[in-house]
Amino acid sequence: MKNYQNEGESISMWLKLTLQSESPSFQLPIHYHYLVQAALYDMLDAEFADFLHNTGYVHGQRRFRLFTFSRIRGAYRILREQKRIRFTGPVTLSLHSPVSAFCRSIMDGIMRKESIRIGSANLRVVHMEGGQHEVSDRRLLVETLSPVTVYSTLFRPDGRKYTHYFHPRSKDFPELIQKNMLKKFDLVYQTPPSSPRLEIEPVGRHRERVAFYKGTVIKGYTGRFRLSADDRRLLTLALDAGIGVKGSQGFGCITPVESEGGRHSNV
Repeated sequence: MKNYQNEGESISMWLKLTLQSESPSFQLPIHYHYLVQAALYDMLDAEFADFLHNTGYVHGQRRFRLFTFSRIRGAYRILREQKRIRFTGPVTLSLHSPVSAFCRSIMDGIMRKESIRIGSANLRVVHMEGGQHEVSDRRLLVETLSPVTVYSTLFRPDGRKYTHYFHPRSKDFPELIQKNMLKKFDLVYQTPPSSPRLEIEPVGRHRERVAFYKGTVIKGYTGRFRLSADDRRLLTLALDAGIGVKGSQGFGCITPVESEGGRHSNV
């Protein structure tokens, strides 16, 4: 199998797909992260998909996939009794990665298939745009395209383990974000940043989002954050690889805020 470990330092990219169902609407389960992830793996070259799924980019005891994606954005209605979402009209899906092999493989898959199957919904790719994130300052205001999550595994008095998810305003949140980003930086650039400083400040209110991924409860938060770093590559990487953990499961995808009034509709 080809060694993809050295491709983490290649050019990064973001992609935004506009998707359209053949019918006026389509439905997905409310917790559809896994279906989108599976659809993306299906778009990849089989050999690269196998590497990414079974090996990934290894840092110590952790494995990183080094990509993230947004929630599906568009007009929707929650069907609570059926525990499903009905989307109407075109929708968009954003993909970010600092690994060019991922971006190239996804684009090749789109050009080859011209559609993406998410669960039972077959969606035509009617438009695709992309580019590279460019950060010119040491401060960056961002908003989430998918919930940000960081956690610690703790122990109860009786010795049982449990997962504690941190709120953006907790003291542990910024430290865990920084530690995670430095590991990603090491994988992508294969050298330490000129300064490890990465600060993240919550801006305004943040909404808790609870998702179920393969039967596991994951808590994350959506909203705005102000990031600052001495090495601007840390900010670029935050946009490319996402912030926090579980990026390849559809968490931590962020985008720069170009105007204070600009927002995306995403569920």
